[in-house]
Amino acid sequence: MGSSLEQAAYRLTAVSRSVNRAFRKLSVLAAGLMVIPTVLDVFCRFFFNKSLLGAMELVEFCMVILVFSTLGSIQDERSHIRVTLLTERLSPQVRDALEIVSTLCPFLLFCLVAWCVCCNGIAKYANNELSGMLSVPLAPFILYGALGCALFALALFANFLSVTAHILAKHMPFTFLCGIVLSLLLLSLPFLVRGTSVADSYALLGSLGMVILMACILLGMPIGLAMALMGYIGMLVIYPNFRASFSMLGVNPYTVASNYTYTVVPMFILMGELAMYSGISQDLFNAANIWLGRLPGGLGIATVSGCAGFAAVSGDSMATAVTMASVALPEMRKKHYSPGLACATLAAGGTLGILIPPSTGFIFYALVTEVSIGKLFVAGIVPGILLTLMFISVLLFIAHRHPECSPCGESSTFMEKIRSLRGIFAMLALIFLILGGILMGWFSPNEGGAVGAAGTLLYALCRRRLSLNDFLKALESTVDVTGRLLLILIGVSILGAFLAATALPYDLADAVVSLNANRYILLAAIVIFYIVMGCLMNVIPMILLTLPAIYPTITELGFDPVWFGVVVVILMEAGQITPPVGINVFALSSVATDIPMSSIFRNVIPFFFAMLLLVFLLTVFPQIALWLPSILFRTP
Repeated sequence: MGSSLEQAAYRLTAVSRSVNRAFRKLSVLAAGLMVIPTVLDVFCRFFFNKSLLGAMELVEFCMVILVFSTLGSIQDERSHIRVTLLTERLSPQVRDALEIVSTLCPFLLFCLVAWCVCCNGIAKYANNELSGMLSVPLAPFILYGALGCALFALALFANFLSVTAHILAKHMPFTFLCGIVLSLLLLSLPFLVRGTSVADSYALLGSLGMVILMACILLGMPIGLAMALMGYIGMLVIYPNFRASFSMLGVNPYTVASNYTYTVVPMFILMGELAMYSGISQDLFNAANIWLGRLPGGLGIATVSGCAGFAAVSGDSMATAVTMASVALPEMRKKHYSPGLACATLAAGGTLGILIPPSTGFIFYALVTEVSIGKLFVAGIVPGILLTLMFISVLLFIAHRHPECSPCGESSTFMEKIRSLRGIFAMLALIFLILGGILMGWFSPNEGGAVGAAGTLLYALCRRRLSLNDFLKALESTVDVTGRLLLILIGVSILGAFLAATALPYDLADAVVSLNANRYILLAAIVIFYIVMGCLMNVIPMILLTLPAIYPTITELGFDPVWFGVVVVILMEAGQITPPVGINVFALSSVATDIPMSSIFRNVIPFFFAMLLLVFLLTVFPQIALWLPSILFRTP
């Protein structure tokens, strides 16, 4: 029995990987193609004052292919965004039982999603519904979405069989039975809750749903799948006749994948990947080192400055930290820097990647709250520069107190400094191209990502720094990251339907405001909450999970949404360098395996307090963030 099950699991996994690998190539192709119509549209508008017909729809169709072609490979590679803080401390038997739940329940859900999306596509075909601009039939793309969901379900089932075979091969039937019972209990919740006092109170139902959701996430279920599952279960409690829940499952996944607003995500991710492979990070570090390396702690200061520069073309904290580590860490080792301080500097410098625009944190904050992306980008400039200067001050203080930990570098001639400035021209040009184009109204933030990616590609080709293999790697990384994030967005849309039905976020906001407590005391509680949450998960999942409930409270308390966007991104980034998780610290520890993680955490504490000081300054002087947007976005 065990042997035959193992063989079946192996064969099904092989089939799933083979099929999803082929579909993944389509997603890579779509990621490359979606930039072209956007750039051509901007070009036609700028030079001929005429838009390219259907450019937005072409990008949307490419996005649909990208997302639904990637879901299966995400499951095959087990590359979901999930929280493993608690599960790593559990016994193997408990982890196996939880893995049963994390694969069986989502498998059944996405079988249903595939069927509902397919029914939606058939309905569109029967009604002969066409796209608005190009008059292209929508049914094939919706049916393609159904196929992608089906392949995702296949990969989930293959994973379920593999886990089951592994458990039974170890003669642990009780573990398997526990996993099945937990799965059935979770799936039976709508029927167990229906008719009770919990179902009668939407506020209580929504609160219970959020508690179960957090339990699922902390017990290892991928965040996007946990959101989708809890959203569907909650909808079944509110609407027992299944029709509303099935309609939501049939519409929401395709609506998210084809939303033009979300195309900003792969655009900016691709720009950051191309910037990494084109050597911009190396140029920035070299220039900063030549100018600043002679100062006490100069190499660390050059590293922070390089992180700030690369952040302006990357937008992701972990990518900034790891990319700059490949450049700066060998040099810091060579100059006998304290290993823990070197990694702590890189971990802290990486946090600038999601504050200095263009920032994926700001992008997702804008997607959830509908605040202007352009205003958020501009609002992050002054705080980003200020935080960079604060990090530099920390390094200067450490160098003064402990010069042996951060020795001075070599001096450089004036001509060497002048020649090194050539390395920062590409970064400056991209900043002016993207932010300048957005502020001048030449293109939207979505288009700015495509223009930035095209500009980075052109620079790399002109400098002969980008091979075909590197270009494909950049596209593959873009597809992987986009697929994981869009899966969470699909989960958010399903969970959001449940939360909207319960009105929990607005009831929570009303309850908080009715306390009549000082709004800054409530803000302090939110600050502590985000610092703790930042220790558990990455920034973007945290934004998508918490903002729908917290944002209405912030607006009711009278805080500026743009200002809060800057504050919340800083707080989330502070959590990325604090124990017990510290995503940036984990990433650097995987790069520098010989440096104890405890040493990095110990040295990162001063940078953490610098970030808290910045939050305090922003609270006392909100114009630090709001001054520049008030000038550049002044209404006539």
